[in-house]
Amino acid sequence: MGETKARAQTWFERYSWTVFVFLSAVLLLFGITDLAGAASSTAQETAIDELFIGCLTAAVAVMGARRRERWTWYAMALWPVWIAAQSVRAASTGKGAEATTGVFLLGLALVALALAYRPAFRAKSQ
Repeated sequence: MGETKARAQTWFERYSWTVFVFLSAVLLLFGITDLAGAASSTAQETAIDELFIGCLTAAVAVMGARRRERWTWYAMALWPVWIAAQSVRAASTGKGAEATTGVFLLGLALVALALAYRPAFRAKSQ
């Protein structure tokens, strides 16, 4: 009966979920400002999508990622896919500033996923 030492988590591992809360707050802000200035139904739909994804991301981050549940890592792994798709769409329609913002958010999402990987997939101690 040997005791196994649990490795202490770094500050980044304990609070990696806050990066997703920050990303969701940014997305909510984008959604609110985009909805106010939306001239077409497509722009309104995109703004409403941003609002819903921001709200859902905040809920998943606070309720699951904070507790280091594995399923939340998989749910958050959809962020880079969504951001990349939105950045490609923005670049193809000539909106370079939005594509640049997307690349920045993509980097943040990938860093947050990397920070959350070890806590989410660590074997549960009994």
